[in-house]
Amino acid sequence: MSDAPVAVVTGAGRGIGRAIAERLVRDGWRVALVDRDGAALDEVRRLADGSADVAAFVADVGDEASVARLADAVRATFGGVRALVNNAGIGGTGTPLEELTLDAWNEMLRVDLTSLFLVCRAFAPDLKADGAGRVVNLGSISARTGVAGSAAYTAAKGGVEAFSRSLAREWAPHRVTVNVVAPGVIDTDMARRRGLDHQRALIPWHRIGRPDDVAGAVAYLVSPEAEFMTGQVLHLNGGAAM
Repeated sequence: MSDAPVAVVTGAGRGIGRAIAERLVRDGWRVALVDRDGAALDEVRRLADGSADVAAFVADVGDEASVARLADAVRATFGGVRALVNNAGIGGTGTPLEELTLDAWNEMLRVDLTSLFLVCRAFAPDLKADGAGRVVNLGSISARTGVAGSAAYTAAKGGVEAFSRSLAREWAPHRVTVNVVAPGVIDTDMARRRGLDHQRALIPWHRIGRPDDVAGAVAYLVSPEAEFMTGQVLHLNGGAAM
């Protein structure tokens, strides 16, 4: 196993998370792949051709005990962690507010917002000890524009931005940067279920975003070149919100 820095990527089994993990591996990181779907993780893990610099961990990042076990397992495998990429999340339901149940509201916030608190808290000692820690949280264009029928999702993603700004101030003395990448429409299974054609028409750049677009932004934010950027929201939407 190399002595390259370690990144934890949640929601790494597919879509944006998978693209981020693959990019970081190419950039020379050791990567802890985290997802609730063990089968999806196995598929991503195989791309590493058995490298000891990539390991898969099944965890529910919205559950406190599961995150504690995850942190112990990652440390046992790799040692300290330099970067967290909090990508795991569930999408909007398209449910009018009057029909939105409290259980659905709570589940959205648990997975899309509370998970950031749990994962960041669990790995805080590693990030602070490194002196060059990086946190990248995945937000959404929805936090800026709002989306009808997605009040819970939009609230959670707005919370991602507020949480990240506060944590950026709190951890700046430890030289830990905390930033948000807020994608617009990205070509994932979730976006395809909503239909891509009508969404493309709303984007001045006239194309749907690609998972690799997001991966490139994350790769920059965890790099040494981004050392002076913290508490920022990097919007990646082809001009859909300016």
